[in-house]
Amino acid sequence: MSEKTAENDARTRHCPLLGHEVNFAYCRQAGRDLPCRKVLDCWWRAFDVEALLREQFTPEQLQAALAPPPSKIATLVDLIDRARRANAD
Repeated sequence: MSEKTAENDARTRHCPLLGHEVNFAYCRQAGRDLPCRKVLDCWWRAFDVEALLREQFTPEQLQAALAPPPSKIATLVDLIDRARRANAD
């Protein structure tokens, strides 16, 4: 882990998704191997979060992590399709 990462991991702020304080270390990993999709929106004022993330993740990883979530309609259609396939078996 770089010195910049360790220095910034301890910073905290209010998370708009979770509704409570979290540290940057959580946002950088967000319970998986990729950063939270909102990490740039939340941390850009505190430090150069984009540069730090570019050092740690490939462009493909960042693109996957920062992509907007699927729409609710797309999610519902997917769930309905899965249920139909499961019932057809």
